Order: sequence, then C-alpha cells, then structure tokens
Amino acid sequence: MIVGSPYRAFAGAAALCLSTGLALASPVKTDAAAATRTEPPVPYAIYHRVPDARAVAMEAALASAVDDGLVHKDDVKDLIAYYQDRDFAFVWIEDGKLTDSARAAMARIKQADDDGLDASAYQLPWQNIGVYIAVDPSKLAAADLVLSQAVVDYARDAYSGRVAPKSISANFGYEPTRLAAADVLGLVSASSDPAATLEAYNPPQEEFRLLRAELVKERNREREEAKPDIASGGLIKPGMSDPRIVEIRQRLGIATDVEDPQVYDEDVVAAIKDFQKSSHLRPDGLVGNRTVAAFNRGPVDNVTTILANMERWRWVPRHFGAYYVRVNIPEFNVEIHKDGAVVYTTRVVVGKTANQTPIFSDEMEHVVVNPVWNVPASIARNEMLPRLRAGSGLGGYKVYANIRGRYRAVNPRSINWRKVNMNNIRIKQPPGSRNALGQVKFLFPNKYSVYLHDTPSKSLFDRDSRAFSHGCVRVQNPWDFAEALFADSAQVDGARLRKMVGGGERWVNLEEKIPVHITYFTAWVDESGVLQTRNDIYGHDKRVAKALGLN
Repeated sequence: MIVGSPYRAFAGAAALCLSTGLALASPVKTDAAAATRTEPPVPYAIYHRVPDARAVAMEAALASAVDDGLVHKDDVKDLIAYYQDRDFAFVWIEDGKLTDSARAAMARIKQADDDGLDASAYQLPWQNIGVYIAVDPSKLAAADLVLSQAVVDYARDAYSGRVAPKSISANFGYEPTRLAAADVLGLVSASSDPAATLEAYNPPQEEFRLLRAELVKERNREREEAKPDIASGGLIKPGMSDPRIVEIRQRLGIATDVEDPQVYDEDVVAAIKDFQKSSHLRPDGLVGNRTVAAFNRGPVDNVTTILANMERWRWVPRHFGAYYVRVNIPEFNVEIHKDGAVVYTTRVVVGKTANQTPIFSDEMEHVVVNPVWNVPASIARNEMLPRLRAGSGLGGYKVYANIRGRYRAVNPRSINWRKVNMNNIRIKQPPGSRNALGQVKFLFPNKYSVYLHDTPSKSLFDRDSRAFSHGCVRVQNPWDFAEALFADSAQVDGARLRKMVGGGERWVNLEEKIPVHITYFTAWVDESGVLQTRNDIYGHDKRVAKALGLN
C-alpha cells in the first residue's frame, strides 16, 4: 500500500471518549435483566472508516502501474501525487463506465494522425468497458490510468513535438517544454469540451492549421488516373499559341471553353508559375522542357515533408508577437509581419551547408551603421591564415595581437604567420565600401553571433538558391528594410539611419525590442491555398523524418 493512504483504521477509547463524553473508569450499575446477559457490556465502540473499493483499487493499480505497463516510469510519481490529491478517485470513470468527457477525449486522441502525430502511439482503454457487464474495480482503475497517460502523452506531443530539436542539429536553439502531468489532467478533465482543450495543445499559428488541412487532403487524395504525357516541343512564352496549352489547362483545372484555348494567356501563366514553385522550378512562367517533365512525373507525395514541417512548428514559440521579423531559410527571404499580415519582404542570403544559419528566436536590440567586422576566429584560422601563409596580403584588414594581456594594433608583416598562435590574434575590417557587413547591421544578441546585415556582394541575390554566407543573414535591400521596420517608430527613422553612412561605427539602441524569428520551413500553404515546397538545403527534413520513423 502507498504511504499516506486515507483509508487507515481509526480506533481508540481515549479518542472516542473525547468526542462523545463517555467515561471509561466509572462503574456501571445494572438491573436484574442486565445481570443475566451472556455478553459483557461494551463501554465503548471501535469505529472504522469504510474504505472505498474503487479508491483501494486505484491505489493498488498505481503501486504496480509501471510493471503492468499502465503508465510511464517518468510519470508514475506525478500520477501518484495527482490521484492522491483526489483521494484516489477515478478521473474518467463514473458508475462503472467511461464518462462522456472520457469518450470525447479518446475520440480526439484517435484523430492524432491528422495532427501530424501517431494515433497508434497512444494506448486507450476499451470504450465500452463496464457498459454491458459490471467490471471489477481493479480493471476500472487500470483503464482510468491508461487514459490519463494517453491524455498526457498526446498533450505533450502536440505541444512540444515528439523529437528533441537538439537531436536533429545543434543549430536548433529551441528548448522543448515538458508539460506537467497534473496540469494537463486537471485542465482536460475539468473542461466542458475536452476535445477542444486537447486540440488547443497543437500550435496556434494559422500556418500550422493550413498544413494540417493539407496533410488530410494529401492522405485522402484518390490515386489519379494515368494521364497522357504532355509532348515535348519548343519553348512556350506568354501570349504564344500552342496545342499543348489545351492539355496544360486540363491538368491545372483551367477552363478550356474560352475563345482560343491554345493561347497561353494570363490565367494559364499564373497557374504555371504556381506549379513551377511547387515543383521546385524557377517560377518564370516559361513552359520549357523542365516544366513539361515536371507535368509528366505526376503528383508528388508531400506527406513526409508536411509531417516534418508540422513537427518543427511545435518547437517554435507559440506566439511570434503582433510585430516581428521572420527569416525563412529555405525560402531565402525575410519578412516584416504586423498584425497578422506581411508588410514588407526582401531576399536574403543565408549560411552555406558547411556554415549553416541557426534556427532560433530572439529580439533585435541595436542597429549599427558603418559597422566594423570582427572576423570570427574560425574564418581567421581556416580561411585567412592559409592565404597569409601563401603570401597574400590582408587587403585593408587590421590585426590586433595580445600583448601582455591587452590587444594592440600591430603591423601584419611583423607577425610570423607560419608559427603564430591564432588564439592571440584578432582581425578586424574597418567600415567602408568593401566591408563584408556593408553599411548597416541589425543586432539581436545571441549565442550564435549571427545577425542581419548589408553586403557589398549584391550579385548573389539574383540566384534562386542563396546559401553562401558563413551563417549570418545578408539582406538585399537593407535600407528599404530599415524604413519599413521603423515606419511606426517614434525613436528610430530609417531615412535618418541612412544619413549616418560614412565615418566611424555608430550604434542606435532600440528602446522597443523587436522579436526576430529565424525559421526553417520547407512547406507551407500560400495565400492562394496552394501548397508550396522548397529544397531541404540543410537536410533537416530528412533527419526529422528518420527520427519520426517515416520512410
């Protein structure tokens, strides 16, 4: 039995006398009838609190719950405390069968597959237990515990995900929240709508909801009948006429009962661009061999990609804020969001595969005009040092050496680069037109030492795939970005920031910090309701899918 049970026997003459006023030591006078009794008179009674059979059964079930496979080892102490606080009363069973709340919770958990989870991972009791015949309290207690564990497991998976972000990559800066079992059970069991309460543990973002709907659509999509291939041929440009446009209209669900269905008009161009995006092609609206080949491949199975992205939505903050900056690495862009709408967007360059941009959330605190670039030690050691040893110069960079505990500017030629200890060297690039950070940087201090900044290498923004940096995020139009970012600020003016260009480094500290979210989503549903996918440039989709046991 578990220590602290409220079902211990209570007895004792002294206690009884205190409560009833009976005297134990005084002799009792008896009459003749009393003298003939065969049993001696009882001066006091021993009272017992009658145990509740269900509570006794629950206490016993908890004692062996782990060995019996009813609850997880990590949760048993919390569940014992939770049930103990309830005097070991059942949570989900009343009058020998499951309550309506229990049935509603079970029905919602059975829909876990639609949430991007695995419904088979949650053990549930038989829904008709006790309906047809009375069931032993021990079996009812076991069923109650099983459902409690399932409710807790679903809520945790829905809230924080099934995979630890750090197990996928050290570049994920999110720490999952482990919900307390008692909090989950208390909230769900007391709810007037347990199904809705359970569903609310899923991410609240609209992007997640749209992906969930797309997942259901993908899984329920009937196998399309084989369609004849679209014939190869010359490049089709907007405004041209080509017999293949009729087939393309049919494939894309565009009306063919128009004046000339062979004309490549604006409606078809818009649909082709969406198709090209979803097929990982450049959305230029030109129907060439690659676009035709994408049509002839047939529909792509996006279920695994959607599931990987839904899992990552569980890692990010549940609320991004009313006003925030968001970088999406696979999309190579940065957006400013205000009250649920995108008010500005521009292209970015992100970290290459060997120097991946980390995924995390923080707050912008400073803007620096005419920034100095403090060359990271890894770049100085791995990229600059070999060139210096080969005889190349530093091209305007300044070198600082640790001399008796203080870093002082030194002549680069005074250093023996073949024998130098780079731990004692710092290299900086002063402000100027050739500075790697350009004219401005936007700082949100973090352990990764990454930030958003300008760049003199503008040509890279013309490329479709833009993973070329050492980890920081280069912004194509930093001054337009600044003007949009501070459009409603009473403290900072984007145009005035631009006027600071030239001269030494100048810092502007923000009184109102701006949330910044660097995300990694390769699938989302656009404003037209079309599923968009992008290349998994860092391989995070593959690792998440493997961790989830997906093919």
